[in-house]
Amino acid sequence: MLKIDRVRIEIQTEDGLYGVDEKFETGLNFLASEDNTCGKSSILEAIYYGLGFEEIIGGKGEKVLTSVYKTYIESGDKKLAVLEAKIYLQISNGKETVTLYRTAKMENRDTKLITIYYTELNKIGEATLIEDTYVHMPNSAVNSQGFHKFLEKFLHLTLPNVPATDGVQRKLYLQLIFSCMFIEQKHGWGDLFSGMPILGIKDAKKRVLEFVMNLDTLNNEKRTEELKVEESRIRSEWGLLVKDIINSCMRETCDIVGLPTKPCVLSKIDLTGIHVLKNKQNLQDYIKELKKEYSEIERIKPKVVDNFDGLQEELNETEETIASYEEDIKWLREHIMQEKAAIQVLNDNLEIINTDLRNNKDAARLRKLGSELNCLTSKDICPVCHQHISDSLLPKVEEVKIMSIDENIRHLGAQKEMLEYAKESHRQNRDDMDQKLQSLQGKVFTLRRLAKALRSDLYAVDDNLSEALVYKKIELQTRIDHLEGLIKYIEERKAVFEKLSDDWKLYLQGKRELPEDKFSNNDLKKLKSLRKKFVTNLEAYGYKSVIDKREIGISEDNYLPVIENFDMKFDSSASDNIRGIWAYTVALLQVSMDMAGNHPTVLIFDEPVQHSIVPNDMEKFLDSIVQLGENCQTIIGITVKDSDTQKIIDKLDESAYHFIKVQNKAFQKL
Repeated sequence: MLKIDRVRIEIQTEDGLYGVDEKFETGLNFLASEDNTCGKSSILEAIYYGLGFEEIIGGKGEKVLTSVYKTYIESGDKKLAVLEAKIYLQISNGKETVTLYRTAKMENRDTKLITIYYTELNKIGEATLIEDTYVHMPNSAVNSQGFHKFLEKFLHLTLPNVPATDGVQRKLYLQLIFSCMFIEQKHGWGDLFSGMPILGIKDAKKRVLEFVMNLDTLNNEKRTEELKVEESRIRSEWGLLVKDIINSCMRETCDIVGLPTKPCVLSKIDLTGIHVLKNKQNLQDYIKELKKEYSEIERIKPKVVDNFDGLQEELNETEETIASYEEDIKWLREHIMQEKAAIQVLNDNLEIINTDLRNNKDAARLRKLGSELNCLTSKDICPVCHQHISDSLLPKVEEVKIMSIDENIRHLGAQKEMLEYAKESHRQNRDDMDQKLQSLQGKVFTLRRLAKALRSDLYAVDDNLSEALVYKKIELQTRIDHLEGLIKYIEERKAVFEKLSDDWKLYLQGKRELPEDKFSNNDLKKLKSLRKKFVTNLEAYGYKSVIDKREIGISEDNYLPVIENFDMKFDSSASDNIRGIWAYTVALLQVSMDMAGNHPTVLIFDEPVQHSIVPNDMEKFLDSIVQLGENCQTIIGITVKDSDTQKIIDKLDESAYHFIKVQNKAFQKL
């Protein structure tokens, strides 16, 4: 909670020290004067300014304050120049008390500096802990030396991170939260939260109300966003993993089966079902055959003379295979060029269609604009003879209907979809053939090295070692090493699959735990209570712009009052709009107090008697404030010049309120 204990304003003038020193109590406080220009609003401004909330008034820094803090004050018939202006604000959270010190005008001290004395105002000279903080500077809401970071901690609030207009998450600022409970005189009575500053928070009113009522929707939306990010991460990592495995297999001209291409929860059976095949044979069995072949080569005597006929036969087979592969390579290269040419043609056609589509849409947009301007030509009517005219300049052929602009747009859109589909198909074909080409080129390179070794053996001296057999042994061992490395890699990737599978399971569990509706049962109870208390307050305050109060609801989109899904203020008179602000502001505090919300339990109303409010309605308003009890604080700046207002206050139990009478001028000589 936040309680304003004391405000002391010191204005140093050429005639000495002037100022104000007032104490406030829990419950209802009146800051009253007989005239509206005695300085009540200046005293309330000191509260805003001392808390670093002057943006609610309309700006940052001392410039939003009245002239009494900056230029001169009036004393009788004299105007005294202001030399320095200081504000001391004593606040408490129910357990701890601190005094805040901020200047409005002083040489060598910036107004962004706020000093915190961890004691009461009358004991600041004895304070053992003093801390300087800053406000209205970058990160003042998050850094340890930022004043609003201190205030958040002092009020035992945990402000959430919410979406900002620039797409990132930012802390929900205290200025936004207090704008729905501090109603200042100049702009505050225009609408609900009309004093809310623009600080780059998306849907700021909605986020503030969610926090004040402590709705679960804020956490649910945050959790939903976290789950979306987690889903995107898992899908991305899963896709990259699948792609890496497939590419690794393709490099070894292997196939893989049982590979889960989309995220899912994998069992041990699913993981053991992932198999690598070589020539439609299990890779483990294929490696065994290679090892067997390697063993057989080792038993052969590595002399050329012992293997002449076999070498010749093998050379012939190798050259035939090379020739066959080269034919395939030539065919692939030709068709890759054809696919590239087809893609280029489709790109050119798409560019033409996009241009035509854009031109037709522009024509349709202009035609619609012309129709709204009541131009006859835009309606296909000649402005002179009023005959039908075509929107095409092509010569008209009998029984040949020219398509209209709208038909052209639909036709071009369909063509665009067809061409994009064809382009993707050609691109996929090109990529597939390119992979096959690379694989065949690798095979040809290997076979040519083998053919070279075979020829060397055929023309070598009889007692030389067989170069082909040695090469084949090296080649076989290399293939075995590569394929065994592939198996090891796949097994390692299975562990990554298992980890991603566990993450996916947690994601699915988190998604299932989210409420089907965005509101929890507790949220629905709070919104129902908000509507009930709001309508009850309206009836008590004499709201008459809506006869059937059952038509009034609370929007599920922004939690503001609506009638038939329209903002309620549009159906309200000026005085009823004021009653609506009373009713909603009080109802928000009532709901928070009854249902464990985050409201700081403090309200400020500066001149709530606006637009000729009936005295009886004002009396009901004050009664509802008194009924809030001693667990909150309300400060009302009010003019009691007319006898009706004073009579309303006199009807209240004297123990139910604290009355501060502001004399002719609030700032007196101290």
